[in-house]
Amino acid sequence: MDPPSPWKTPNQVMQIHKLKIRKKALQDRMKQSSATEESSSHNNSTNDLDFSRILRGDKRKNPFSKNAVEQSKKAKVEDTQLNESNDKTLFALLKLPAKIPEKPPHEVDSEKLSTFSNLLQKFTADHTIENKITESKYKKLPIDWALKTKLRLMSAKPFPWTNKLKASEEASGITGFVRCLDTTSSSTLDTSPRARFHQTCLYWQHPSLPWLNLFPRSSGKVAATSFMATNEEVKQALLTEWTESFRSLFQLLRALHCPYFYVCGNTFTCLFLAAGLCGLPEPAALIAPTTRGFRQTLRQEDVEYTMPLRPDNKKRLNTSDDDRKNSSHDSCYDTMDGGTNGKCPSEDEDDPHEFLSQMGLATEEINKIHNAQARLAQNAESSVDNAAESLVLVRGADAQALFNFLLNCKSLVSPIGPYAGVPPTLLSPTAFHGGALQSLKVRENVILSDSKKYYSIELRGPLLPTAIHSIFNVLKTTSKAQFSATFAHHQPSLAFSWAAKIIAEDESSKENEPNHFANAFKKENLSDCGISDELLTHFCSSEPGSILCLDSVKYDAENDTYTW
Repeated sequence: MDPPSPWKTPNQVMQIHKLKIRKKALQDRMKQSSATEESSSHNNSTNDLDFSRILRGDKRKNPFSKNAVEQSKKAKVEDTQLNESNDKTLFALLKLPAKIPEKPPHEVDSEKLSTFSNLLQKFTADHTIENKITESKYKKLPIDWALKTKLRLMSAKPFPWTNKLKASEEASGITGFVRCLDTTSSSTLDTSPRARFHQTCLYWQHPSLPWLNLFPRSSGKVAATSFMATNEEVKQALLTEWTESFRSLFQLLRALHCPYFYVCGNTFTCLFLAAGLCGLPEPAALIAPTTRGFRQTLRQEDVEYTMPLRPDNKKRLNTSDDDRKNSSHDSCYDTMDGGTNGKCPSEDEDDPHEFLSQMGLATEEINKIHNAQARLAQNAESSVDNAAESLVLVRGADAQALFNFLLNCKSLVSPIGPYAGVPPTLLSPTAFHGGALQSLKVRENVILSDSKKYYSIELRGPLLPTAIHSIFNVLKTTSKAQFSATFAHHQPSLAFSWAAKIIAEDESSKENEPNHFANAFKKENLSDCGISDELLTHFCSSEPGSILCLDSVKYDAENDTYTW
């Protein structure tokens, strides 16, 4: 076997050269080099780069040209940026002594460099400004129409209701809630903090099945109820009682004796609003999320709706033919969603099938074109299914049509699964026929953090919007201490607050129009709905800033302000 040749091939030379460059870059990163060493290493790297240029066969550039001078200046700036970003900022963050001078050379403007330190300072400044905006203090708590599944309250001082309820306190809380009384001014009921707090934890629900968790509905946490799925008498009895309860709630809403209520099904959640809330002059309903099949069923039942969370050019998805012709933003997509077979109005007038046949296309080719067009239209309509953008808004007389549709819709009750034969859950702040009085689950804890003791109260269950405001009002008047609150949302209902904000913006822009539904009439008409006058004024406001999705809230007792 011949001894290895001392000569190297060009490929081997380039591999050794690249290996040296990588090794040198690693050493420069790990070691702290002085300014002289950096300049010498920079010269060596330049020579190496020149050597690699010669090996590649590139032509020599004129060092005295104008472009070469500008490139050399640019290279100095980039080297300064790399040195600051890799060494100075790294040691500053690690709090280690660095040998690199703190100030860059005078030729370079450090404020204009995109170094890590400058970017970090800029981010810190922007973050400070953002915190100032988000932590602005407000006197009123915004309205969040999204249902909550859990609320955790924390305070450095103990809450005034950390003991068990007495008989008089429980009785006064139930009486005040059922009769919609203000216990702060009542002379016959117990006005202690525990009684008032118990009153805020109550709500009405139908149906009430103790062995099933009816809110939120999770198929993975309950066992199958086979006896209900196979027993037709039980299913029919549940459906009959639910029909009466749903009819009672809707009649109370129309009579303005119930401000709102929720219908929580297996696949969607519906919020019914009485006339006056969010500045609406008529009753309305919000449904989220929806699917293309569900919206198609609404169209078949002549239930007109809008989708306020969709883009502007796709909001009007279910309108009459006259409105489509007069609309300035109609499209084939809109007509597909509100018409038949996904055709544009011009197609219906010109009969495209006949036009294509006259051009000599075969019937099979024409059918392929129509099928492809139908598939594209279905995909476009289904793109928002089960998303927040699929929220549907129904107003006025169509809310009555939606009620009739839900009352007779057989698909609301699942025939299989853990909730087989169980109708949707009805949640309301006021009493109704068949409604069961329920209470939130309350758990008290003491948390130690950084050798400090914090008192915590956790509430589990469906937290209605008015209940959250009532709880905070009791906290303000009884504890008189700073506290914080964090929420867990019912995800399908998050879109309600976003849509209500858009609705309030539309209604506030119409307040200057003649014959508009005045705010005074909104409050007076809902005076018997069971909400206090202060809350009623807040919930009837059409100000868009009064509606917001809340994740956490802090209360400052000294200034009597909220931050979120």
